[in-house]
Amino acid sequence: MTDRDDTLREIRQSVEAFDRSGARPIQPRRTRRQDDDAELSLLAQDEGWLVPPAEVTRVALRPWQQAVFWGLRVYIVVMLVVMAVGFAKVAAG
Repeated sequence: MTDRDDTLREIRQSVEAFDRSGARPIQPRRTRRQDDDAELSLLAQDEGWLVPPAEVTRVALRPWQQAVFWGLRVYIVVMLVVMAVGFAKVAAG
């Protein structure tokens, strides 16, 4: 007998022992069912996912809101200048 024959005999014995034990074999993972598409379609209709979203339009800002946004822009520019000066001083040594 060869090693291959021994291995095959051991496998056969294991399978027979498993069959005698009455244990359930491991079930494969659930595969995609045919009605998954139908369920998904119903869910999309129920949740309103198929309805186009509302149109987004520009909102006219009030003068104080415009001033706040311009203030933020100026603040950002000032901070960039401060950082540039800081990096320049550090780089110069």
